[in-house]
Amino acid sequence: MDERLGALLAKVDALGLRERTLVIFSSDNGPFLSYGEHAGRAAPLREGKLTTFEGGMRTPCLVRWPGRVPAGRVSDAIFSTLDLLPTFGRLAGFSPPADRVIDGVDQTSFLLAPDGLSNRKFHYYWLSQTFSAMRCGEYKMVLSAVDDAPTDAHGIGGFTGTLDRFAYPRLYNLYLDPKEQHN
Repeated sequence: MDERLGALLAKVDALGLRERTLVIFSSDNGPFLSYGEHAGRAAPLREGKLTTFEGGMRTPCLVRWPGRVPAGRVSDAIFSTLDLLPTFGRLAGFSPPADRVIDGVDQTSFLLAPDGLSNRKFHYYWLSQTFSAMRCGEYKMVLSAVDDAPTDAHGIGGFTGTLDRFAYPRLYNLYLDPKEQHN
């Protein structure tokens, strides 16, 4: 992956498009823990893919746009791939359509400002068709995370670890408890 991404960025640079090209690299959800040691880890975050815990939902995102997006900035702000559509629209000079609801929020000011703040005040977590959690700032309320969630005792050889069982709802302060251990 490193080699191919490096080649892509080198080509953008060679074509003289570096300052005109917004590059965003992210992924969908966390590691598939049911694949055991083959899946990777979301440590120090809890759980992985198919859960609404942070290890299943929070993923890294790298952004490059020289001269526009400040280099070296690190943020733990709420930013969803749902936000890409309205953000790209605004950057391209379009307004969102008025005849439908757009789930994302415009994050242009967050991307471009040196100390940008996320425009996303709330984030809603879904498991399939079920509303399962909501985040507002540092707080996250979990209504259901998953029926059978592997714990930090990850599986080996494609088998899950032990299973957590606890009552819902649960409320976490993600700034003080990013591992979602204390209700």
